[in-house]
Amino acid sequence: MGLFNKKEKSLKQEFTKKNVRLNKEAVKEIEELYDDLKSGYEGIEAVVAEFKKLSDELAQRLQDGDREKMEDVSGKVVKIDKLVRDAVRDVRDVLRNQKKRVKEAAGDI
Repeated sequence: MGLFNKKEKSLKQEFTKKNVRLNKEAVKEIEELYDDLKSGYEGIEAVVAEFKKLSDELAQRLQDGDREKMEDVSGKVVKIDKLVRDAVRDVRDVLRNQKKRVKEAAGDI
């Protein structure tokens, strides 16, 4: 009986170490993705605000048909901005959760 318990404990430790290693690798990849996504979004964040302001000013000068088209395009750009902002937030949340999993798994060793 004692031998089986030692073997089982050894296997559990090996699996836990492998789990921690794989989770750490995943955290590194997610961090790289998050950094790329965040830096890309920071580059366009101000552009979207400027575009919205400019399109609102131009829409006031245009005729009705063109004004509707401009407002439609502007609304789509704002939606894209929201989607990208949400994606950055979601990747940050995934990264935070993955880091928690690494700490939990490391605590099991």
